[in-house]
Amino acid sequence: MITFIVGTDTDAGKTYYGKLKANENIVIKPIETGKRSFEKIEDSDCGMYSKLCDRNLEQINKYFFSYPASPHFAAEIDNEEIDINALIEFINDSHKKEKNIFVELAGGLMVPITNKYTQLDLLKEFVDVNIEVVVGNKLGAINHALLTLEVLYKDNIKVGKVIVNNFGKDSIVIKNNIKTIKEFMKQDCELVII
Repeated sequence: MITFIVGTDTDAGKTYYGKLKANENIVIKPIETGKRSFEKIEDSDCGMYSKLCDRNLEQINKYFFSYPASPHFAAEIDNEEIDINALIEFINDSHKKEKNIFVELAGGLMVPITNKYTQLDLLKEFVDVNIEVVVGNKLGAINHALLTLEVLYKDNIKVGKVIVNNFGKDSIVIKNNIKTIKEFMKQDCELVII
């Protein structure tokens, strides 16, 4: 099974959740940006997954761009092009080698991979996959979560879990965010709090 880890926005906690999954599963991050932000490649998300999953970096990551930006713009800055077919093939090849893999996407659902192709478009290329949405529980979380879920539901993409990342905090807003998001979720979707 391929499970896509989809964030509601930047810094929602996709990598934190992916790290939890990497203890027992293979987690790949086909696209990462911000390479120049890291002193050592091992400090990056894909570098961390490479170490945790005991795989070469090339087995975890297909595109790693210098500038921390959306994939389409980061590729443009590096004067590169993302080949969608190669990206799909990379994910499928990873799945052929491992029964279950987790695929961390680069940012939110509507982030462009190319000028005409979003991460939502990428999800539509796959059938019978699992989607897990990570919500950073902060002010604005309800809007981000419900917009992401609504788009997925409208495109008939099944969401298996909504993971609410509390960032180790507790407040009446955080509690209400969880309650409100849960009320709007489809019944067959599981809510997980980390």
